[in-house]
Amino acid sequence: MKTQAVVVSSDPVYQVWLQNAAGATMDVALLSPTGGQDVVALIEARGRVDVLFVEFDSQEVAQRAALVERFLERHWQIPVVGLGADDNPQWVLAAMRSGARDFFVLRRDDATLSVQIGRLLRRSSVPGAANQAAVQKTGKLYGVLSAHPGESIAFLAEHLALAMLELVGPTERVLLFDIAAPAGAAAIFLNINATYSALEAINDAYRCDQSLVDTAFAKHSSGLYVLSMPEDLLGQPSIDSGELLKLLQVFRSLFSHVVVAIDGHLPLSALVGVANDAERLLLLSDQSILRSRHNKHLLRALRLEGCSLDRAGLVVDDYRRRLGLEPTNLAELFELPLFAALQSDPSNRAVSMNSGEPLFTLARKDPYAVGVKKLAASVLSGQPIAVPQQGFLDRLRGG
Repeated sequence: MKTQAVVVSSDPVYQVWLQNAAGATMDVALLSPTGGQDVVALIEARGRVDVLFVEFDSQEVAQRAALVERFLERHWQIPVVGLGADDNPQWVLAAMRSGARDFFVLRRDDATLSVQIGRLLRRSSVPGAANQAAVQKTGKLYGVLSAHPGESIAFLAEHLALAMLELVGPTERVLLFDIAAPAGAAAIFLNINATYSALEAINDAYRCDQSLVDTAFAKHSSGLYVLSMPEDLLGQPSIDSGELLKLLQVFRSLFSHVVVAIDGHLPLSALVGVANDAERLLLLSDQSILRSRHNKHLLRALRLEGCSLDRAGLVVDDYRRRLGLEPTNLAELFELPLFAALQSDPSNRAVSMNSGEPLFTLARKDPYAVGVKKLAASVLSGQPIAVPQQGFLDRLRGG
């Protein structure tokens, strides 16, 4: 039985192009809508449709995206592919965000177009395949959490994700998902000008697939995928916990490792969901009374919600001796194991944040860089880092 395809376009060249590529395996019908017509109704009136192709151009980007959304609301099982005269990023992103499975560029890769169409149809012929992929848990989730927002959350998450990527190798995909405040910190620290934000990804949770990742997600030169909140965001964003947790499950089907940066200003239900799903949860604190108390209150709230913290541990940031609150005492206060006490050179840290260069390339021997690499190795292995205690010679020297 031939595949029945419909092309929504004002230019018949797309119909001819696709028909020539598919040959006798597919019948391609052209639909050239005029203003005011209900295009979805016109498509449905044609009877069986196995695949829908929709042209995107500068004049009708919004209208065509809305068409794809409306069609998929009623026919989610039918694959939709965006078409364009070139790979204009605005067109491609609009198509992917509206739910298109792929985007074909006119007269590009003509030799492989029939193979691409065949692969698309085979993936779509398995009942429920898209839904099964969305809920499949293959990747591992790691959380970096602090009750009090601050740039140290994204800074740790950034370096943890980069260290993991280096350890697991180029064959595995790692995502840094920064939804903590200050907004956009991770992207700024990595000098990434993202066109697609974490907030958009949450809103697009049910559409997120490999095509959207490849098209819209920012990618650092190291190979790390990065999603941050928009840096021009003012105030607290409205985040739906259910959509966020659903998106994280999808991420686990698309990435080997996901590092998510979160803070206490997110909904408690979202924090509980991340804590319960995380392979390791790193509670970030420093030696200040203020942050320590806020983190204690956060942990209490999580425990009252029945949250499992058996995979959580404490990371002390910017550790300084004789400051008053020692890491071991903080760990005892929080009733968590101590994963790491990170020290840093303040000047290296400031230069790293301002230059967009990680400490791993800017100052590899900085104690923070060394400490995070050890932390990443222990987190990946499932074992907490062994924090060295002050030795006898240090005490003699008064260190």
